[in-house]
Amino acid sequence: MDNPTIAFVQPRSREPKELRINLPKPFNGNRSNLNRFIQDCAVYLKINRNVYDDDNKKIAFVLSLLDSGEPAMWKEQFVKSAMDGDEIDFPMYEEFLQLFKSAFKDVDQVNEAMNDLGRLQQGNKTAEEHTTTFRLLVGKAGISSATNPNHRVLIDLYQKSLKPKLVERIMSMERIPETIEEWCEKAILFDNNWRRLMTTLGRNPRFNQNNGQNRTYQNSSHTKDPNAMDIDAMSPEHQKLMKEGKCFNCEKPGH
Repeated sequence: MDNPTIAFVQPRSREPKELRINLPKPFNGNRSNLNRFIQDCAVYLKINRNVYDDDNKKIAFVLSLLDSGEPAMWKEQFVKSAMDGDEIDFPMYEEFLQLFKSAFKDVDQVNEAMNDLGRLQQGNKTAEEHTTTFRLLVGKAGISSATNPNHRVLIDLYQKSLKPKLVERIMSMERIPETIEEWCEKAILFDNNWRRLMTTLGRNPRFNQNNGQNRTYQNSSHTKDPNAMDIDAMSPEHQKLMKEGKCFNCEKPGH
């Protein structure tokens, strides 16, 4: 008896199906809605990454939501500049986003954020709390990006906003941080170490306002410099760890 022939059927390839969550609302040119629009687009493209799987598709999706007013005029000029004869040569998606954000950035918001950065002071906040505020303002001011973090400008602004003694501790390190990320990391580390030390010594690291003028430790009867970090009260081992930028608990750098 002959063996039966087994036929293998090639499964049909299926095009990825778009998941129809709520589409982002078309952008009407209102600068205050720009970040929300970009975030909504990012979420939609992420959920449907199997459909919008290259930069051209992502750009085309965003352009489809610029259908009236100033955004429509910007789209027309953008497409015109990308055309080479009958062909369209779009840039990378990240470059497109930068062009789009630059065209519709809120100038008032940028100026306000820059002014807030210039006035920003750490005060009673922990370095971690302060750094979060600093990063939010930097984002609003638009002076940093993943590809161009403007380290020198950001470091200068960050230094001026920190407590002077905290800046001194960082500047006295064997290797001074060279990026804004490293500055933020060391400021948080030193500040956390100092606060742990104050707790160990039975002092409260936060300060009270005394009639709006002098600041005093809550558990101290004499006036203290609010920027002082009581380095003299540290053990030699703690002083060595702080200079090397290491945590008091695990004696390792980087957190």
